[in-house]
Amino acid sequence: MEIDLRRTHLNAELRSSLAGREDRTRIVTTHLNPWRRGCYVILHIRPGPPYPDPNTAPQIAADARFELSDDIWIERLDTEFAKCIQLACEPANYNIYNDVHDRHLYAFMREPPENEATRGVGVISRDEGVIPLFTVVALSRLVRPTSTGDRYCANILPHLRADPPIQALQINGVCPDVLLGDNSRDWLSADDGVELRRLMAWVSKDKEIVKRVHRAFWNHEQAMRTYYLDMRWNLVVSGLEALMTVEKYRVGPRFVRRVRKLAMEFGIDLSEDELEKAYTLRSELTHAQKFLFDLNAVLPPDKHRPLYDKLESLLRATLKKCFLDEAFGRNFADDAAVKANWP
Repeated sequence: MEIDLRRTHLNAELRSSLAGREDRTRIVTTHLNPWRRGCYVILHIRPGPPYPDPNTAPQIAADARFELSDDIWIERLDTEFAKCIQLACEPANYNIYNDVHDRHLYAFMREPPENEATRGVGVISRDEGVIPLFTVVALSRLVRPTSTGDRYCANILPHLRADPPIQALQINGVCPDVLLGDNSRDWLSADDGVELRRLMAWVSKDKEIVKRVHRAFWNHEQAMRTYYLDMRWNLVVSGLEALMTVEKYRVGPRFVRRVRKLAMEFGIDLSEDELEKAYTLRSELTHAQKFLFDLNAVLPPDKHRPLYDKLESLLRATLKKCFLDEAFGRNFADDAAVKANWP
């Protein structure tokens, strides 16, 4: 993934106010003071209510950082420091005062690898050390879908003082936003973090993923980054096809039969009729015959989202089990395995 670096734009008034603070160390997270090695960070932004509730809907890392691995963790940052990161990542504009409010709930963070942390002055790096954080965020969406995207992704540069330079990382080639159908619980909990920790082995590029599972996982993440339901429908159904399709003929009926059995395994109520309509819609949309709103004869508009949500939930549940239970994941290892488990 190609990563371009964008200049940091820090508002002069905010920098002045920070400089005058007596307790400068609170700007920095305690475990990286001073910033000798630097740090990669992706903020999870919550633009509006509802917000986490410590009693009914708690968030991860509310009081202390949550360790995911030796060099990756989740943390709630100091308000002023989080505002600095937001300011670095937002458009600079011109002659417009940007009154930044802290909108982050927590941050995914990673110490840079040794080859980046020790690079000399003027040495250019592609900042590939941030890529594992992207993988962690994508894996976290198998545990709980959240809108953590790439707009607030930054490199905290090595520094010996409590006010380090912040370099925004601008990601090209992929939508930086993640869109949820239901955003009423748009944050991870501590329990979600425990489950995510079990997925961390898959962050390593040396961990081989079953190819069918890899393609389905890619489709799931791309669907989460797509606004239009017409496109999400294609991606999610194609993700299920990546897992289940073997033959080159009579694909539709076999898709319905196999996905129906898979849904029953996960307790998701998908009827044969619903799956037939889901596949028909996918075919019409893939071949650009009509937009989704023109396909009322196949499925009324008020049924689109409920059916899509069940398909997405099934794909997500299947992928999560593939990663948590490698024996289950091997059921998709090749055509013979798929036929044996879902004839």
